[in-house]
Amino acid sequence: MEAIIIFFTTFISTVLSTMSGGGASIINLPIFLSLGIPFPVANSIQKISATFWVVPAAKNYLEGRKIDWVFLIIFSVIGLIGVYFGVLVTINVNQRYLEVGIGIIIIFLVCYTYFHNRLGLKEEEKKYGVIRKNIAYPFALILGFYESIFGAGNAIFLASITFLTHGFDFIDALGYYFAIIFLWLVFASLLFIQKGYFNLYLTIPAIIGSTAGGYIGSKYARYKGNKFIRLMFIIIGGILGIKLILGI
Repeated sequence: MEAIIIFFTTFISTVLSTMSGGGASIINLPIFLSLGIPFPVANSIQKISATFWVVPAAKNYLEGRKIDWVFLIIFSVIGLIGVYFGVLVTINVNQRYLEVGIGIIIIFLVCYTYFHNRLGLKEEEKKYGVIRKNIAYPFALILGFYESIFGAGNAIFLASITFLTHGFDFIDALGYYFAIIFLWLVFASLLFIQKGYFNLYLTIPAIIGSTAGGYIGSKYARYKGNKFIRLMFIIIGGILGIKLILGI
C-alpha cells in the first residue's frame, strides 16, 4: 500500500513541479512523513528519485536552444559545497525555522514576477555582460545548501536570479535548473546512503512515479510556452510560499 501511495504522490507532485518550479518535495515530504517515514529517509527517497527525472525534464526544456555550458558546469560545481552542508543540517536541525524563511522569500519572488509582467517571457541574454552574469555564481552555494535540505521553490530562486543576470526566459530557467541540480542530487543521494538513510522498497516506486511525472509535465509546459509556465509559477509558487509560512 505504501508503494502505491508513493507512486501516485510522486507522479502528481513532479508533474506540477516541472511545470512551475514549485518543487515536488512540498507534496512528497509531508505525505512520506505521514506514512511514518523518518525525515532523513524521506528526504533520501525524494533526492534519489529526483536524479532520474531531472535529466529528461532538462532535455525537454532546453532541446533546440543554445546552452551556456560554462555557466551550467561552474554553477553546479560551486553548489556542491552547499549541498554537503545542507545534508548535515537535514540530519541535525529543526526544519521549521528554514521553512518560514524560505516561504517569505518565495512570496516576495512570486510578487516580483507578478508585477513585472514581461519578466521571463522572452530571452534577453545578448543584453547582459560578463560581469552581470558572474553575479549569479555566489548564489550557487545558497541554492545547493537549500536543495539538499528541502528544495521546494529552489527553481523559483534560480529562475529569478537568471532572469536578472542572464536574461533567461522561463523555459531556459527551468531547463538550466533541472540540469544543474542533477549533480547536486547525485551527491546528496550518495551522502544520505553513506549515512544509512535509504529504503530500496520505497525508493523504487518513487523513481517510477516521478520519472513519468517529470517527463509529462516538462513536455506539456514546453509545448504551452512561457506564459503558461509564468502562470503556474505564480499560482503554485504562491501556494507553496503560504504553505511554508503557515506550516500547513
